[in-house]
Amino acid sequence: MDTSIKQKAAGKGLEIKGAGIQSLEKGLKVLTAIQHAGRAMRLNDIAAAAGMTPSMTHGYLVSLVRTGFVAQERLSGFYDLGDSALQLGLASLSRTDFLSLARAAISQLAAELGETVTLAVWNGDAPVVVDKIEGRSDSVYEIKVGSLVRLWPTATGRVFMANLPNAEWEHHLRAMMHQDGEGETSAARFITELADVRREGYAATLPATVPDFSAVAAPVFDHRAHLKAVVTVLGRQDGFDIAPSGLPLTATLRAARSLSMRLGASGS
Repeated sequence: MDTSIKQKAAGKGLEIKGAGIQSLEKGLKVLTAIQHAGRAMRLNDIAAAAGMTPSMTHGYLVSLVRTGFVAQERLSGFYDLGDSALQLGLASLSRTDFLSLARAAISQLAAELGETVTLAVWNGDAPVVVDKIEGRSDSVYEIKVGSLVRLWPTATGRVFMANLPNAEWEHHLRAMMHQDGEGETSAARFITELADVRREGYAATLPATVPDFSAVAAPVFDHRAHLKAVVTVLGRQDGFDIAPSGLPLTATLRAARSLSMRLGASGS
């Protein structure tokens, strides 16, 4: 069985036994190559991406075109995903239970890091915690399922603001900062800094707004590249590494990206 297919099966906790059908697996490699490219492709480019010869790749493309999983552009001759592939993807999305998928993902992340992990969604005014998994380390009692998360200066809030339109949160942020004694200059500077969060794909706080705790947070996107939720890990400040190369952040980014891909988001 192809390594990539094995890895995806393993990611779902499945153990697939048996010889399998190699020709089917090779055909799926061709289809996956087009999927990952995100654009129409030439035959030679598909073959290179699939690790196959052009003649072998062409044979699989003929079958994929016949079944509607691939379409060939009449003028350019390039290949792209077809209607059958679209319908298969939509069927998969319609059967996706996001909260169940997310709970499995944050449970695994909490077990890996031994820290508390939360999942938050946007309620129109602020992030709200919809799930929380305790790790082996100290519990974060201040955060409960159903509680709202401050926009400023939390890692969770910064990820939401960095990936949502300003109109959805800016008036709430300015009012909150004003209540905290921050002026207009501070608010404008903070909003400008959100571009770094968007570019880097995460936010971290040291410490977090919860006393003695630090946090890292990463976004989860859906198939339309819209922000779906934010995964946040919190740990004791004195032993929680928030560096870009540290395990808490790398594991959180990996979990958030994996969950995004389960929702149909691009892997890029």
